[in-house]
Amino acid sequence: MRFAIDSLVHTTEPNSESVDGLSTETLRPADVGVSTLDDVSSVAEFADEIADGVLSDAELPLNLLTANESPSAAPVLLELAGGEIIAEEPLTWKQSLPGTVISILLHIWVLIALANYIRSQPELEANHELISTQFEEQEKEKVTEEIVEYQLSPPIDDREHEITEVVAAQSLALSRTDSPKPLDSPFIPQEVNPTEFKNEVYDIPEGLEVDERIVVKGMTGNEMIELESALDRVTWEIAQNMKESKVLVVWLLDASGSLTEQRDVIANRMRRIYGELDALKETGQIPRIDRPLLSGVVAFGESTTFAHSEPTDKVDEVVAAIGSVQNDPSGKENVFGAVRQVVDRWAKYRAEWGRRIMLIVVTDEAGDDYGEHLEASISRCRGLGIKSYVIGPPAVFGRRQGFVPYVAPENGRTYQLPVDLGPESAVISQLWMPFWYGGPQHEYMTSGFGPYALTRLVHETGGVYFMTNMTTAKGLATTGSFDAVSLKAFEPEYKFSNPRQFMNDLRKRPIRRVVVNAALLREEKMIRDNLRGTPAMEFKVNADNYKQVFGDAQKPVAISTAALEAILDAFPKNIDNEYSKESSLRWRMEYNLAYGRLLAQKVRYYEFNHACASLKNDKAPEDISQRANHFIFQPDRQLNYAANYTKTARLATQLLNRVIAEAPGTPWAVHAARELRDPFGIKVIEHYIPPPPPPKPGDPGKAPPQFAPMPTPTPAPSSRPPAPTLPKL
Repeated sequence: MRFAIDSLVHTTEPNSESVDGLSTETLRPADVGVSTLDDVSSVAEFADEIADGVLSDAELPLNLLTANESPSAAPVLLELAGGEIIAEEPLTWKQSLPGTVISILLHIWVLIALANYIRSQPELEANHELISTQFEEQEKEKVTEEIVEYQLSPPIDDREHEITEVVAAQSLALSRTDSPKPLDSPFIPQEVNPTEFKNEVYDIPEGLEVDERIVVKGMTGNEMIELESALDRVTWEIAQNMKESKVLVVWLLDASGSLTEQRDVIANRMRRIYGELDALKETGQIPRIDRPLLSGVVAFGESTTFAHSEPTDKVDEVVAAIGSVQNDPSGKENVFGAVRQVVDRWAKYRAEWGRRIMLIVVTDEAGDDYGEHLEASISRCRGLGIKSYVIGPPAVFGRRQGFVPYVAPENGRTYQLPVDLGPESAVISQLWMPFWYGGPQHEYMTSGFGPYALTRLVHETGGVYFMTNMTTAKGLATTGSFDAVSLKAFEPEYKFSNPRQFMNDLRKRPIRRVVVNAALLREEKMIRDNLRGTPAMEFKVNADNYKQVFGDAQKPVAISTAALEAILDAFPKNIDNEYSKESSLRWRMEYNLAYGRLLAQKVRYYEFNHACASLKNDKAPEDISQRANHFIFQPDRQLNYAANYTKTARLATQLLNRVIAEAPGTPWAVHAARELRDPFGIKVIEHYIPPPPPPKPGDPGKAPPQFAPMPTPTPAPSSRPPAPTLPKL
């Protein structure tokens, strides 16, 4: 195949040279091209066609190198392969020499120009990332009629029901802020390794053998809400599980008489719950599969009763079963034994048929059988990936028992019935003492957390604890606004399966050990009975009895002081050095509150005792008979009688203020503020009340009139109703 130089453009640069009458101008590389002569039988015939005008300029397959672009110049064709000059007639070597020279010079120039061009290009980096973008072909949007779908939103508030008593508890929900601040600077990766940065997906395990590490810890509390709102949140939890798998929901209901009203509310709410789930299935938000939701109803008290031999998918049967639960008069709530029985009986729905199982416990007490069945229930639930949810009461702050007001229908009188509602931690660690002066005592106050055993069941199985206004919560004071986010930092540790593990952990934690020891000393009967609150603060005396009156007022205070000193012995002198080593905010506040209140009460006891001693020893009989015989003790910011305890008072104030500053919106801050409400000193206000004048001598006075004695009436038979039979909670 033969080639010729194409598109040689003539330029009139002054440095152009001539070779044998041919003008060789400067050529640009872009002006050089190649064409093929496949359709021409011979070069001579092709040249004849050009000369005769058969081919026009537009039809020329190549441009010829001409002398000064003159039409009369002879064409020069170069064969790149061999350098042979082709013409119409045979040429001698002298005639072909100019063309050969031109071809050689042209090739040299082209090579030099190409080399300079390549050298002038920027140097490319050795390594380059290969970036590829995949574009998916998008389907054309179809214009369809807009359909409004039923959407079940996560319940975030309780607008439907008015809440009269709300005490917030802990929650893993996020807090909203107008100016969020990152804890650390954001990290921007420079490259992405496809084998790294993969988010691990945790799901409820499928099968019998389960690694405990993939069980996600549950939410241990929400704000105190109405029962209806808690059921709405349970509906949302059921819907989320049904989006991924078939579900078995087991309703475990407390059969005690105090929960009769709540069981009626649940029965009336069932149709709405299952109606919402059906609506989600109809709109496609829940997969349409065969029998996606089965339900079972179980009642527990002293024993466990199964309303169905097997779970059902019929709503009417579920509603009827809840409404037919009979009250258990024993007063026992063996809730953990019921959980264990349900898992053992219906584990096949999980192990063999792959259904997710959700246990929803509704109770108003802490449970009586946690020591026997709690850990076994947790182990069985974790082994099968079963989540436990609890709708229950809040725990009492720092106490085990609370009290529920009960109005007896027999006589209309109100009785306080004891009920187990706590504690919120594995072992009671709060040191409770009565407060001085009038005001709330906070003896039975909500802690903001659920009872420890029920909350541990939820925490270890990945469920949620919903605190509701149960009947048993009515006896708890709701003083304070306990924010769920604020309380999260004070959450108890739910890792202890029994009190022995808890006590073993205290051996290496000095701050916790002294707090628990002080609480245990407080619970001893002698100290508990001897620790008293405000003593008598008003005295009316005379010259004959004032020493005896003030001495008697000192006795109970002296007994309380001795008991308090015994508790303070649990705090070593160098215990403050261990404070900075304690990492738990909850335990630091326990220490500050307990130690601060003990020191504050000590100052008050000594101030009162010294005030009584001063009045008893410094006052003379004539002072009482002539200047002051009425004494009123009032709180004062200055220590007027026990000035040597000023340093102790200053330390107590510092500890209690630390609680208020570092734990706002918590029960610890409520107790600290109550203790600091009244100052530690005592100021005595003296008054003089003149005695009545004595009778005049010789004045017998008027004798009272004499009447005949009235006959003694015969007592009528007693019509008092018999003592009522109080229910057991």
